[in-house]
Amino acid sequence: MSGQWVVPADAVTPAVTRRRYLAEGLWDDVTLAGRVRDHASTIPEAIAVTDGANRYSYGRLCEDAAAAAAALAELGVEPGTVVSVQLPNRYEFAVLAVAVQSIGAVVNPLLPNYRTRELGTVFTTAVPRVVVTPAEYRGFDHRALVAEVSEATGVRPHHIVVGGDTGPDATAYQDLLRDTAPSLEGGRADAVSELIFTSGTEARPKAIMHTEQTTNFSVRIARQDLGLSDDDVVWMPSPIGHSTGFNYGLRFSLYHGLRLVLQDRWSGEAAADLVREEQCSYTMAAATFLQDLVDVAGRRGLSLGSLQFFGCGGAAVPPALVDAAEERGMRVLRLYGSTEVLVATWNRPGSSLEQRRDTDGTPMSHVDIQVRDEGGGPVEPGQPGELAVRGPNTCVGYYDDAARTATTFVDGWVSSGDLVTQDDDGTVTVVGRKKEIIIRGGLNITPREIEEMLVHFPEVDRAAVVGLPDDRLGERMCACVVLHPGASLGLATMVGRLRELGLATYKLPERLEIVDSLPTTASGKITKHEIVRSLMQADNEHSE
Repeated sequence: MSGQWVVPADAVTPAVTRRRYLAEGLWDDVTLAGRVRDHASTIPEAIAVTDGANRYSYGRLCEDAAAAAAALAELGVEPGTVVSVQLPNRYEFAVLAVAVQSIGAVVNPLLPNYRTRELGTVFTTAVPRVVVTPAEYRGFDHRALVAEVSEATGVRPHHIVVGGDTGPDATAYQDLLRDTAPSLEGGRADAVSELIFTSGTEARPKAIMHTEQTTNFSVRIARQDLGLSDDDVVWMPSPIGHSTGFNYGLRFSLYHGLRLVLQDRWSGEAAADLVREEQCSYTMAAATFLQDLVDVAGRRGLSLGSLQFFGCGGAAVPPALVDAAEERGMRVLRLYGSTEVLVATWNRPGSSLEQRRDTDGTPMSHVDIQVRDEGGGPVEPGQPGELAVRGPNTCVGYYDDAARTATTFVDGWVSSGDLVTQDDDGTVTVVGRKKEIIIRGGLNITPREIEEMLVHFPEVDRAAVVGLPDDRLGERMCACVVLHPGASLGLATMVGRLRELGLATYKLPERLEIVDSLPTTASGKITKHEIVRSLMQADNEHSE
């Protein structure tokens, strides 16, 4: 990706629709860097980011981002080049995100727990000019990781290290901030500014492209539809290396000039204290975070009434959990979204408790949805069908994957692969998934990626990885394998080998089942729903 990559008018959204979005002001020329520059001018002393005990003003953020942008430009970052940022929830992530966007380059947020396999895919696909990591994080050496992946792929981005020693071929983050620089400018709003990798039903991850127009529309309409004010405080425990944390935490707060309270290491106890101390009012996080927070609040007898905008999605949100949160003063607003369209439907603060506990809300303003049958036609209200979404929130395609883009996006509509119902009043409820993604703790996991690794084990003949319901994480992974005659395999051995192959920890199966065969259709396709049904039945019988 080189040169500021401007999306052709009909790449995903037809030209006539693009013109309408521009004419109606749904898309404009405003950029994240431009907004931060404006906030630094009008509210320079207002707190932009709270990171542990440290507080950084909008004036400081603007100065640091401008200095970092100038230093990145000296390292060869230019419009259209990719900068991969693999950092935990820290202030430095905000500085770099704004700096990269101000150059017109493409920020590529990455989860801190990516390892050789995932980072190798990023390097070979996006070919980043710069990669930013911690020196070490949670006992893991990211300097060694980048060196290993660079050697293996032949892609050698300049490495910027945050904290600790840099090594001979890297630059310390603090060195980016040595010199002052002119004010932030901001790239073109219609050019690709975000590249986010996510899992799909295929083994090859999707690299999803967004522009300032698609993302900034999404955060503008979210604030409008939810009715947030300038006094609201954004709390973000979700990783900002993920689309949820990046767009609905970092981007949402900085675009609107709100205070962003970052939580790095997850702890329900620490979360409850942080929400109370900072009077946090808004977040978006998976049900796992909500469950832990509710448990702590119940155990300690706390009311967390400041938290009136708890956006929750990404996996099933049990209605009982919404009720339990309500008892602790929190208002949960279930939603449906994806990296392709960000948030498509969301309960509003005025939605009834019944709607908030049992549905995933109504479409965001200016976002269209359809519920389709197998032939692509409409279904009757209340009947399940595949959700299709169209609107100014829609991404601009998959990077370097024209075939997948063409099959997923048709005339501006995004086929989600998710099964929903829609009532007469427009309320949407997710009822299942056509695709095989497993969602564990709000993170998407592609079974096929792990299955392809398992079948290369000398003991394994066939393998299927499925998600089983879990009260806390939504789903846990189980690997079901058919072994060659006379072979044996244990859970610890399987996990150890997958870890050695560079698989991220959150993708490691937590259960292993040795089976004689895997159920299949007449065409030979494994029927995973039958595997899940059988395992759950066996578990229920065992517990009786």
